[in-house]
Formats: sequence, C-alpha cells, structure tokens
Amino acid sequence: MQRTNMPATILLRAAANDDALRRADTLADQAYRRLQRALMTGGLLPEQVLTVRGIADEYGVSLTPIREAIQRLVAEGALTIENARTLRVPRLDVETYREILKIRIELEPMAARDAAARMDNAGMDRLDGVVAAHRAAIEAGEAHQTLTANTDFHMSIYRASAQPVLVGIIESLYLRVGPTLNLLFPQYCGSLTGHEMHLVAIDALRRRDGDALAQAVRDDLTHGSKYLIRLLKP
Repeated sequence: MQRTNMPATILLRAAANDDALRRADTLADQAYRRLQRALMTGGLLPEQVLTVRGIADEYGVSLTPIREAIQRLVAEGALTIENARTLRVPRLDVETYREILKIRIELEPMAARDAAARMDNAGMDRLDGVVAAHRAAIEAGEAHQTLTANTDFHMSIYRASAQPVLVGIIESLYLRVGPTLNLLFPQYCGSLTGHEMHLVAIDALRRRDGDALAQAVRDDLTHGSKYLIRLLKP
C-alpha cells in the first residue's frame, strides 16, 4: 500500500459524537481520543503516513498536546515513529493478527456475557439503530462507515458490562487491528453475514441470554477473521 497524506475529513468524521472526547479534561486527552477513535474504526489506513504538524493543524491545537497523545499511542503499538516529524499506521502481519484474534475471542465474549444482564432497554434500542446503520453502510459500499458502525455495535455491548479494566484491554486490541480491517474492502463489502450475526446478538440481548450473546460475538469474530487472514498471508 502506498504512503498517503492524512485526509483532513477522516479524523473529524471519526471523532464526531464521541462521548469519551467530551469527557476528556485536557487537550492531550482530546487529541488522544480523536486519534484513538480514528484508529479503532478504520478511519486511518494501514501504512498511512501522518505528520505531527498535520494532526495539530487538523485539531487546531499546538504541537505539545499532539505529541503527548502520539506518545501514548506509540506505547500502545497503535502508531510507529518514522522520524521526528512523521508517523506511520502499522499494518499487521498475519501472525500478529492471529495472536490478537485469539485474545479477542476470549475477552470479548466474556464482556458480552456480563453485558446481557446489565444493558438497559434504552441501550438495546440504540443498538437497533446502529445495526440499521451498519446494514445501510454495507449496502452502500461505505467501508469506513461499515467499520465505524461495527465498532460502535461491539464496544457498546462491552462497555455495558461495567468492567472498565476488561473494556480497556479490548479497546487496546481494537486500536491495533482497526486500520488493517480496511483490507476487507472491497472484497468483503456487500456481505450481510456480519449484519445477520448482529441481529442474532441483539436477539440474545433482548432475552438476557448471556451465553447466547457470548456465542454470537464469538461467531462474528471467527467468521470475519477468515477473510482477513487470507488477505494477510504472504
């Protein structure tokens, strides 16, 4: 994949309606949350090159909070430093992806199982809208919107588990894998299998069936990963 400059609209779109951003206390926190969301939702591409100055200009802040945010993301393995001024979004190799997937298959069903008993009806109603947005994005061939809705669906469930340590670990894994999920498009685009699995998950949530929800999440992860592993193999 060729190096690309950071599109100005991508980070703004990725940061929109982010509750975590509104709760952030400092400019560095805000920059971190925007970049975090862009990475988690596939708003940034694997091997995309960013500049510290470009991010600062995009967010309308000085270099210092941007550098602080970048340092956190580099420590988390979500960005790599090219030189003093530029960064790169990593592209996962197949073995790293397999390792991350193995961990996700253990942790995400765990969070989902607890969420089944804790998510309120309003949260479930909101997820119905997310599922509809996910299907609409698939049918429109909108890769980023598809990934955004998918991430929103899953993370909304996991956050409802009320286990912040577990959710934090899951978020760190999404940071690593989010950009690489762009490789699923356009080959995987148009498949409604993921949408159908989300409907199964919603049904389990409505019935407060934690085991069924955990299995739906596990099936969703397993199915999507098969396509990506083929693309990542040398």
